[in-house]
Amino acid sequence: MKRTIFWRVSTALSPLALIAVSISPVLAKPAAAPAAAQVVPVNPQTAAAKAWNFAASDVPVDSNIVFGVLPNGMKYALLKNSTPKDSVVLRMRFDVGSFAEAEDQRGLAHFIEHMAFNGSTHVPEGEMIKLLERKGLAFGADTNASTGFDQTVYQLDLPNASDDLIDTGLMLMRETASELTIDPAAVDRERGVILSERRARDTYQLRNIVDQLGFQMKGMTVADRMPIGTEEVIRTAPASRLRDLYDRYYRPERATLVMVGDFDPAAVEAKIKARFADWQGRGPAGADPDIGTLDFKRPAAAESFVDPAIQDSVTIASFKPWVQEADTKAKRARKLAEDIGEAILSRRLAKIALDEDSPILAGYFSEADGWKVFDQVTVGAVAKEGAWTEALGLIERELRRAVQFGFTQAEVNEQIANRRTALKNAVAGVTTRRSDALADVLVDASEGDYVVVRPETSQGLFDAIAPQLSADAVSAAFRKRMEGFSPPLARVTAKTPVEGGDKAILAALDTARAVAVTPPAQAQSAAFAYDNFGTPGAIVSDDRIDDLGIRRIRFANNVMLNIKKTDFQKDKVYLSVRVDGGTLLATRDDPTKVALAGSLSLGGLEAHSLDDLRTIFAGKTVSPSFGMADIDAFGSKAITSPDDFAAQAELMAAYLTHPGYRADGLALIRRYLPQQYAANDATPGAVLARDSGGILANGDPREETPPLATMMSLDWSKLKAAVADSFDHGAIEIGVVGDIDEQAAIDAIAATFGALPERRAAFDPHSDARKRDYPVDHSERTLIHKGPADQAELRVYWPARDDSDLTEAMRLNLLSRVMQLMLTDELREKLGETYSPSAGASLSDEYPGYGWLVAASNVDYKDLATTRAAIFAIAKELRDKPVDADTLDRARKPLVEAMTKARRENAYWLAYVAEATSRADRLDRSRNGIAAVEAATPAELEALAKRYLVDDKALVIRAISDKAGK
Repeated sequence: MKRTIFWRVSTALSPLALIAVSISPVLAKPAAAPAAAQVVPVNPQTAAAKAWNFAASDVPVDSNIVFGVLPNGMKYALLKNSTPKDSVVLRMRFDVGSFAEAEDQRGLAHFIEHMAFNGSTHVPEGEMIKLLERKGLAFGADTNASTGFDQTVYQLDLPNASDDLIDTGLMLMRETASELTIDPAAVDRERGVILSERRARDTYQLRNIVDQLGFQMKGMTVADRMPIGTEEVIRTAPASRLRDLYDRYYRPERATLVMVGDFDPAAVEAKIKARFADWQGRGPAGADPDIGTLDFKRPAAAESFVDPAIQDSVTIASFKPWVQEADTKAKRARKLAEDIGEAILSRRLAKIALDEDSPILAGYFSEADGWKVFDQVTVGAVAKEGAWTEALGLIERELRRAVQFGFTQAEVNEQIANRRTALKNAVAGVTTRRSDALADVLVDASEGDYVVVRPETSQGLFDAIAPQLSADAVSAAFRKRMEGFSPPLARVTAKTPVEGGDKAILAALDTARAVAVTPPAQAQSAAFAYDNFGTPGAIVSDDRIDDLGIRRIRFANNVMLNIKKTDFQKDKVYLSVRVDGGTLLATRDDPTKVALAGSLSLGGLEAHSLDDLRTIFAGKTVSPSFGMADIDAFGSKAITSPDDFAAQAELMAAYLTHPGYRADGLALIRRYLPQQYAANDATPGAVLARDSGGILANGDPREETPPLATMMSLDWSKLKAAVADSFDHGAIEIGVVGDIDEQAAIDAIAATFGALPERRAAFDPHSDARKRDYPVDHSERTLIHKGPADQAELRVYWPARDDSDLTEAMRLNLLSRVMQLMLTDELREKLGETYSPSAGASLSDEYPGYGWLVAASNVDYKDLATTRAAIFAIAKELRDKPVDADTLDRARKPLVEAMTKARRENAYWLAYVAEATSRADRLDRSRNGIAAVEAATPAELEALAKRYLVDDKALVIRAISDKAGK
């Protein structure tokens, strides 16, 4: 397992912030090459096998991966993979993070990450990003890095596999590895950027994590080594302290280079050897840091974290010493049984969360390992506001029930079915797995904790052990897994102080442990009730858009079906269902008329609850989702497989014809809303998200966030009346994109949506509802958040237009890209005020004439005035003179590359295919969008700036703390 620690809440409603995600090595660690060749055993005695730590394993490593290690100790892994086509992913990992820092270096591992973009032997300060932009890489999207407790990873996603780009990528990785100049003046210029990042990250979520680390990992340095560091060190540390950390830890024996993409591994391996073979460390090597240990005999303890914006939650965590063991077939077999038990416990908690009177919104069981020091298990839940006592008792009893009485065969069978399907899909899609995901797996594997295998190997190991996984076997494995852990550490997060403090939490835990538990009830599974929608629909029209490969069909009942078969992802099919209506049914007088529609799936079906559906469709690639598909449509999108496409279509059709409107779903929504609203003013971004929509729509209540009391008063009966006509008669358009036989898709839709009673032939234009007005009053607005005093965000909006004119829309997007570069250069590089300035164009395709350009920056409160002046100065510069050729090139090339890459993705095509009949005019955007960007001239962008970036039309919104200036 990866030596990181994580906390999560397994709910789609509101996941907690993560530090990192620990990836379980159980059987299905993805890796591969495009060929479905037989696995050939790799010689376990090679230097590479020993360096990558699969020499001692009996699990067959993926033979398509070229593993290597240079004489200087640098490891590398290369894999030819063609999804996306003609692209390459580079990752370089250094075995160093914030754990290696001395007290006067806290934050400097992350600081070095920043300095990698600020000057090296062969790339002057300020030129690395520009060099990559000229070659089509966008900063952030394609060029990035991250620093953790024990690693720093640099990433480049190359838009093509040319020798020039590969050579450039390798050159920059070598510059990062050994050639950083860390110039004192450059260090000083970067301090403000890092302080800006630290300021932006200073949220209640991060403070909660730091508090949790300090409580649970007492005796370790974790809580005192958050990668962002301390303000004092960032402000004052001399360049020599960065240099010390860099020279001691950026060394070949601590480095791993991973490349996955559309290239010849032998040719790239030669390039790596030529580029890195002469790399030697400077001076003495740094020792592995001492990060402390835990007292595994620590008595049971409790604590709470209080913040007005925090989710109410409860956790019970326990620890035991880490035991190192090789990744073997026997270990994977044991882990499979253990993981099935853990998944069942999480499933039970998820089921309880759906009970109408449940004290929890979501529950989970998780495991993690901490840097080869400890093994941790956690049972937790998001609690109903104020219900921590009941939630704590509930999770304690469910964990004890699982240990004492184990699991039922029905529960085990459900999990086995889910895993079998996941493995089947992985094998079917082996030739089209994504390069970035494969690269990330190889980076994780560089720590030597697991062997990277092909999906066929994982499937074979699973098939060998699955017949032995009886309820008794899984129960015994889980019971054994839970042996030897330390006394529990209970933790509560709440919006108000816990009455009685830590003693009250411990008392509640003791009370829960005194309650006897009973065996689990035997689950009952019913057959799906909605597999017959009538006589399959007859086709009345059938045509093709040849240049885009889209087939359009209309059934006799007027249901429209659009299909595009692709080979981008094997065994994956994207399905979109759009039913006329959506948020356009809301009115000024009744702005929350259909507000609950986005949560329809929680209400289940007339014959089945949402939990029933999870059981019924276990082992199928089917998702029970239906609600708000778009501004103008109800429905949903789903990703399924060719084998399960018909079942997915049946489920979506059932949601349309037999929605359940169940009380338990409404109760869950009402438990969730107070948690969501409590955080609506916690940060600058949150308060802007809450209020900016209404401001930009001139106070239109349909764009404002409704009061909590209004939302809590909504019920299914009002929604049912509001959507009845749309669900019964509204036009339906279905889009299908992916690896599916056209006739199979036609047959499935004919038997479901095509079999329904006649629908309206076209979507209602809803002309009266498509009116949004930009604010008449352009005076500056100030929003108040409740975060730290120095946190502020500034946004400047200029009214623009809709996106109906493709050429102008593309030019405005390009203009915003140019502004983004200029903002970065001025606010980040010159002024050092922020690490994340941004600019963009939001041009509506739903509301005629409505849209805007925006420039934004998260800044220190004291820098609001200078940031505001800089933004307006950039707007003036864009109005007053044409963009220089280099800046335009650096804006245009990444945009063109991103648009080109997007055309290789099913998700891109689904947006067009979903409306290929009702909005056929928009297909020209796919045909001509890239050409419009490529043809734009500096003079045309200047003309747009003169027309739109006008000072007296600008609307400034700033978000400041309620503590600002005090």
